[in-house]
Amino acid sequence: MKKSQQRLKTHRALMVAAIKLMSDDRSFSSISLREVTREAGVVPATFYRHFNEMEDLAVELVDYCFRPMENLVAGVRARRLTARQLVYESVGTFIRFARRHRRYFLFLTKERLGGRVRVRTRIREQIRDMALILGHDLIGLPEWQGVPIGIGQEVAQLIMDQMMLILDEVLDLPPTGEKNEEVKIIARARKKVWILLRGGLSYQDRRGARLKGSG
Repeated sequence: MKKSQQRLKTHRALMVAAIKLMSDDRSFSSISLREVTREAGVVPATFYRHFNEMEDLAVELVDYCFRPMENLVAGVRARRLTARQLVYESVGTFIRFARRHRRYFLFLTKERLGGRVRVRTRIREQIRDMALILGHDLIGLPEWQGVPIGIGQEVAQLIMDQMMLILDEVLDLPPTGEKNEEVKIIARARKKVWILLRGGLSYQDRRGARLKGSG
């Protein structure tokens, strides 16, 4: 194996090791550097060839965790959907994905509120980036034609915030089973997101009416 390939493999092994050590009762801050290297099968000195400190690993882990979500969103975006179909497909897909990759989302939800400033900031940046993509998708829907991008972005950010809150319920479910509870959470999430979408359109309609009235 080439040196660059081995370095990449070790780099990824350190990130995967940190995720594996996460659990309901353990946050990232409770995991030690030695635990990570032991789980990855390398000596502690190797860690410093990849990261300066554990916080650097956490920041990169945020990007590592969001990458599959970006691919997930891209798959939904590739299909031509109505607003209702977009809500139905994306919400269900997101929640089922979160359950399959539970440790990734445990890391994100714990660090989003209780992590260090750099880590919390990176999570917010990633959520904002996904909201920007969603906002552009919204104003491209037939029902949203003529809606200013600013409103689309605000609604998209509200949707992302709501989905992060819903993750708390999702992650409280056992890793396997509980399909009925999963279905109920998906149904509630779809309803909430749909209300946000309709609210955005209603706000735009009222805003348009006020502008006409003042003209």
